[in-house]
Amino acid sequence: MNKVRLQAAYEALKAQMPHLYLRDAAQKLGVSEMALLSLDLGKTAFLLRPDWQALLETLSKQGQLMGLSRNTWAVIENTGPYPRPTFEGPVAVLHDTAPALDLRCYLHHWAHAFAVYTQKGSRSLYSIQIFTPWGESIHKVYFTGPDAEAKWTAVKETFLHPEEALDLSAIRPEPQKPPHTPPQDRDTLLQEWHTLADTHDFFALLRRHRLTRLSAVQAAEGDFTWSLAPAQWEYFLHWVQTTQTPIMFFVGNAGIHQIYTGPVTSVTFERGWHNLHGPNLTLHFNPEGLGYLYLVKKPTREGDIYSLEVFSPEGDEVLWVFGARKPGQTVPAAWLDFVETLQKAAV
Repeated sequence: MNKVRLQAAYEALKAQMPHLYLRDAAQKLGVSEMALLSLDLGKTAFLLRPDWQALLETLSKQGQLMGLSRNTWAVIENTGPYPRPTFEGPVAVLHDTAPALDLRCYLHHWAHAFAVYTQKGSRSLYSIQIFTPWGESIHKVYFTGPDAEAKWTAVKETFLHPEEALDLSAIRPEPQKPPHTPPQDRDTLLQEWHTLADTHDFFALLRRHRLTRLSAVQAAEGDFTWSLAPAQWEYFLHWVQTTQTPIMFFVGNAGIHQIYTGPVTSVTFERGWHNLHGPNLTLHFNPEGLGYLYLVKKPTREGDIYSLEVFSPEGDEVLWVFGARKPGQTVPAAWLDFVETLQKAAV
């Protein structure tokens, strides 16, 4: 669809559904979110230089910000300062004590950045938005407070791209991850799983065996994983709100994982979504995305670590839940008690 036709189609859609989110509008029109954003290039959307290290360093100096990351089924929003990044190859780690944001940025998926001004009723929103080469949203950073516009303008002017031309020709490649198939050698997989020393070693285990996370989890069922009925997710929501036990949520996509650590103070259900709130947290989850639910155990040098993991009906990772902990510390006893009840309820 050329730009003129896309503009006309988008205007017609907005007239019918004025409160539609940009992502949902793009889905209805069969284009990327970035393609719609580019219609206002130079007006309310400004292309920035993709200097990721400098941009993340600059964001760490802006004070309170709101960071938003999402996938198809889950959206996480945290408010706080952006920590100064450290870099481990193509991965940027932004981590500090709460209430700072906690991010793992996979920069080889980052391609385009925009400074975006949006008017929502009486509210003026100022953001920096990151996209893949083919236009999928990775992460959005919203400026907050009375000086939001001034700070956003300064960042925009610092990183403004010398050209407004934007290449929209990139096509999303076929997924590079292996299919959801069983391991060729389950015994070796389980033996190596048993010798894990750190939760981060799990990613290397998947790569060695060329497995998706779901394939590995299904292969280890009965040894290191337990399949749970969808009703156990409702049980978790009740438990986490009632006990106020500090937990960790991981939500993300190919380009980022955003992490929250702390309690959940309230849970509501609106417009088909679960909404979880806590200090500096809003997490939205669409229960239609709950295709598989597993309790997963990973041995480490500091003891067994348990996670509750949600996969979509297609087998994609949606979100992970852990008991809150730091290296060298044990998880809350209440989390371990809860895990025991999940094990007994396994299907």
